[in-house]
Amino acid sequence: MKKIFVTTGTEHYLRQLMANYVGANVTLLQNYSQSLLYQESTGDKLFQEGMEYRVLQSSGSLKGFGIVVFEYIQLRDEEIPIFLQMYQHASLHFADTQGLQSTKLAKSISTNKFLMISFWDSEIFFQDWKKTPLHQEIMNIMKKNNTQAGFSHEDIYHYPEFFHDAK
Repeated sequence: MKKIFVTTGTEHYLRQLMANYVGANVTLLQNYSQSLLYQESTGDKLFQEGMEYRVLQSSGSLKGFGIVVFEYIQLRDEEIPIFLQMYQHASLHFADTQGLQSTKLAKSISTNKFLMISFWDSEIFFQDWKKTPLHQEIMNIMKKNNTQAGFSHEDIYHYPEFFHDAK
């Protein structure tokens, strides 16, 4: 079973952690206010702290550049089947979405928190996708079904990593 592990911290601290995991497929993702380490693995988690997710669905392949969007969605038990059906419907269109490299849907090991990860060529493509009828349909269904979409949030990171300072 493939898992995703995520831990956060300062850029300096995370770079020190990365040095301990050379060859372990650990990626530093950053924006101008926060940094995180991201790992996909079928093995045990490397990080002492952070979140652990089970990958439910994955598509596409990475180009090695762009942005990564993490969308966190907390759901009640009764909302999970509706959400999974919506995601399955949307995923049929991902291959045709301009600028979209890869998608991953994962569920927290310990809670009903879902993590949708999408890798894009640039933020412009992601913002354009949010204006599409498909995205609007997903948001309307979530609102209509009274999901907790209002408690969800998204974070956008750049990859490959960049240096904030000269350390």
